[in-house]
Amino acid sequence: MNGFKKGDRWAYSAKKDKLKFISSMYIISLAALLQYFLLKELPGIIYAVLSYFIQDSRILEFFAPQEANHMLFDAMAILTTFFSCAATGFFIVACLKKFGPRTNILGENDSVSYRFKLPDKTPALLLAGVCMMEFCSFAYLFLNIFLDKFFNVSPIPPSGSQAYFPQTFVGIILYFVSLVAVPALAEEFVCRYMMLNALKKYGNTFAIVSTSVFFGFMHAKTSAFIYATAMGFFLAYVAIKTKSVWFSVLLHALVNFISFVFQYLSSLAFLYEESVDILYLMFCALIFLACAVYLFVLIAKKKHRYNRLDAPAGYIHIPKKQKLLFFFNFASIIFFVLTILRSLEEYGFMGFK
Repeated sequence: MNGFKKGDRWAYSAKKDKLKFISSMYIISLAALLQYFLLKELPGIIYAVLSYFIQDSRILEFFAPQEANHMLFDAMAILTTFFSCAATGFFIVACLKKFGPRTNILGENDSVSYRFKLPDKTPALLLAGVCMMEFCSFAYLFLNIFLDKFFNVSPIPPSGSQAYFPQTFVGIILYFVSLVAVPALAEEFVCRYMMLNALKKYGNTFAIVSTSVFFGFMHAKTSAFIYATAMGFFLAYVAIKTKSVWFSVLLHALVNFISFVFQYLSSLAFLYEESVDILYLMFCALIFLACAVYLFVLIAKKKHRYNRLDAPAGYIHIPKKQKLLFFFNFASIIFFVLTILRSLEEYGFMGFK
């Protein structure tokens, strides 16, 4: 049926399918590597260009030095995210058209699209997503406690522009766009639209796992890797079920917005740090309680049936061992090693400053 005889489950559908699969995996791995280098090198270039033009226009003279510097940093972050994701997306599409499966081009009926569609019970799924994110945050907290207790290692606290929250209306809006809006749209475009569609032909499960791991490593931070990988599984699953990227964009933006809100609360002079911590714990308790109640209701109504994903249209059979082998190609290995080394900056290892 799929090009192989019954019982011959380790045979390729065709030799060309093997070559197309290898090409697709290299394209995705190289795209992730390209994204890594763009996010690493572009900020310095964009910051220098922005500084040059803004100094002549004297736009930032109306703001305090720290506020102006933060606004410049936010503008740099917006442009970096936009250009890096646009370049990565263009790279994937161009290479897939040249080397990928002919049926793998975006725009099929079965592919994840930008057509606006939200799943049933969207509020409950958003709640579950936030609950998962907060659970991963606590997992990261316990990881740090473990490392500190047994290895005397702890993450470096944020400083400078990382610890500063803008104080003007323009600065707050710019920071909101750089933290909440742009990453949600751009990163979902690359991971849940480009990468997920590129790998769906080889099985939904494989596409979900692969894109989630790449999404986690792309953040190049231990704290972000834990929740980004977990969220990647959830977002990719819903994207495939709905055939739309918009729930992923919405949940991604909501998660970032929560971070934005608590950063804002921490910046208020009349709120002590302990007060913000208490508010955060109360928020987490409320989220966990709401999820527990909802789960209890589902179990009581016997509506906790697991919804399996249907096989993708035009499914191309590739053995699991070969999927694993070519997932760890030289480009992906280089990408994983570089991001791991980069993430050590969070703990001050490897001489990173």
